[in-house]
Amino acid sequence: MSATAEHVAVLTRSEVLRVGVRTLLARVPGVASVRDHAYEPQSAAAIDFADVDILLLSCPREEWVRETAARAGAAGTKVLLLLDERMVDDPDSIRGVVAHGVLLKHELTSDALTLAFAQTCNGGFPMPSAFSHALIRRSPGPSLAQRERIATLTPRERETLDLLVEGLSNKLIARRLRISEHGAKRLVANILAKMNCPNRTQAAAIAVREHAVLSGA
Repeated sequence: MSATAEHVAVLTRSEVLRVGVRTLLARVPGVASVRDHAYEPQSAAAIDFADVDILLLSCPREEWVRETAARAGAAGTKVLLLLDERMVDDPDSIRGVVAHGVLLKHELTSDALTLAFAQTCNGGFPMPSAFSHALIRRSPGPSLAQRERIATLTPRERETLDLLVEGLSNKLIARRLRISEHGAKRLVANILAKMNCPNRTQAAAIAVREHAVLSGA
């Protein structure tokens, strides 16, 4: 897979959405090809993700759609979920789905796609504020143990945790802190170990909730 969004595949139930997305993608710099696929298990199973850079995918509640996302991710394809407003209010509906970013259908523009593609290809995780706020609302507040773990972070690790909250990849964290990517990876690993978190997303969510607790929000 290339480091740009040259080849894009679209898999969605709505024909209107497919046509609209194709129109928008025609105005996104760097996109060389766009492939529509019939919204059915057989067609999805036949997709060769070896030469697909970005998969735009909607309706991830169905098991075969989730399996398609997992297969795409395993092949190195970046998966961007297209969500409607109902799913924003119910982020648990996409729990466990392989994804590298989230876009809202009613906010889709060529500029939004351009920005999301750039973030995704650089290791970021594009996510609308409405969706991130929904995740935070549904996540439990930090326990006393978790708050104590955050207190053990060094100033440099706290700075790195702030960048995790922004959704930055190790590469972008390294650039922001002016350190090597290996150094950024080590800082992130230290944070996850100290906070006893299995992944950076959970660490970021706990950090946001901790800030809300301390600020009285």
